[in-house]
Amino acid sequence: MTPRPCTDGTLRHLSVDLDDVAGGDGGETGLTLCSAPERPVWGSDQWAINIAYDMHFSDNCVDIAALPPCVECLRVAELLADPDTAPPLHRRTPRPDFASGFTGDEIRGVLRTDIATGASLGRRAAVHLLTFTAVPDQPGFGDLVGILDLVWDMGDTVRMGQVTDWAAVVGFAAAADVPDRDRQMTAVAASLAGGPPVDLEAAVSFVDDPAAARRVIEAIAIATGHGDRWELTERPNPSAHT
Repeated sequence: MTPRPCTDGTLRHLSVDLDDVAGGDGGETGLTLCSAPERPVWGSDQWAINIAYDMHFSDNCVDIAALPPCVECLRVAELLADPDTAPPLHRRTPRPDFASGFTGDEIRGVLRTDIATGASLGRRAAVHLLTFTAVPDQPGFGDLVGILDLVWDMGDTVRMGQVTDWAAVVGFAAAADVPDRDRQMTAVAASLAGGPPVDLEAAVSFVDDPAAARRVIEAIAIATGHGDRWELTERPNPSAHT
């Protein structure tokens, strides 16, 4: 097929037809890949080529890094004195290694996306607890959350986040400006995820906080594999009856 014009100023260009046979359910058409210091090829780009070849969607298995520059790339490169002035059409923002600079809600989102794509029961329960607290909102917490990108159906990229060190998260929460309840819940979350163990009786003393107590009960149900079977029903405070 005819390569699509590459207008981002990089010096390697490829347009490959990854479409499978008519009526099939896989492949992509016209995948454009550019490789240069200004726009590094992601590992998922080469992976897409390799998978298409292995599944016979394409007759070509190409090493992207070995591609010569195409004519259009060379023409654009001559026009651009500075790669930073290149139009952004084909530029892909490099994946961050950590969630540094993410908002608390963005961190919660990538953590939940990660467990939705598959995670151990303990980690699911831990995220259920951690995202209830104010700890993800604290400056610097994103440095403890690694970012991963998963190539999904039709070439879409799903961004996920994973806590890199649960013991460090406990230490972070202990020094953070958050309620003591959140420190306790974070400690329980870390323990469920395989981090430092806690004395459960001491850690879940939420006598005056029904919402937190409910969250812990839900987390334990998730950790035991029954999170999708049990539904808690809240009853009025017994002290309210006369």
